[in-house]
Amino acid sequence: MAAHLLPRPCVRCSASPVGRILVGASSLFLLALAGACGGSPAAPDATPTPGPAQDPASATSLSFTADVQPILNNDCVTCHGNSRAENGYNFTTYAGVMRAVTAGSAGSLLVRVTQPGGIMYQEFRGSGAAKAETIRRWVVDFKAAQ
Repeated sequence: MAAHLLPRPCVRCSASPVGRILVGASSLFLLALAGACGGSPAAPDATPTPGPAQDPASATSLSFTADVQPILNNDCVTCHGNSRAENGYNFTTYAGVMRAVTAGSAGSLLVRVTQPGGIMYQEFRGSGAAKAETIRRWVVDFKAAQ
């Protein structure tokens, strides 16, 4: 083939046309993957979700159904739900949540990862501090009542 008919490299990065196609395809794949996961970790969904039904600091009772399940449904079941139970945790049911909870223990996995500084705390949308405190008090003070 004549040299003048060969595709020219990219002027900006010197990549061949095949390289540009591969880069473009991998970028599309990553964008599709991020969309399927609910967005990129660097830019979580900024849509605020309602905080706990009651002020966790003054609550006289907290239950899974009324107080904790709405938080988990809004902020956790995308990754820890029926169709996608990451790390084996499905938070759509009380029994599934109790796999990460030891009633009365502040050392419960769910408490540790949802507190400020915990690896899941950043996943809370809206009032993260109130949601974390609701989960902590439900586990520790109210012994993870259903």
